[in-house]
Amino acid sequence: MSDVLEQKIDGILKEVAELPESFEILGEQNLRSDLGIDSLSMIDLVMHVENKLDINIDEESVGNFATVADLQRHVRELVANPVS
Repeated sequence: MSDVLEQKIDGILKEVAELPESFEILGEQNLRSDLGIDSLSMIDLVMHVENKLDINIDEESVGNFATVADLQRHVRELVANPVS
C-alpha cells in the first residue's frame, strides 16, 4: 500500500477510535480489541474512509474487517479498481 494511503487510513482510525496522534497503528492490530472500534464506531469508520478516499465499501465487506491489515487490503483493492 502506498505510504500516503496508509497514512490516511491510520489518521482516520486514530480519529474514529479517539487515539493520540503518537499511537502507532500496526497491520496486525485487531480493530475491536486493540483499537476499541465497536459496531457503531465501525459505521463511523467506514463513512470516514468512504468520504475521505472517495470509495464505496459494501456492507457485506465490513464484517470481514478484523484487523487493520484487512481494512487496508480492502481499501487498496477499491482504490486500485474503482467501480464506474
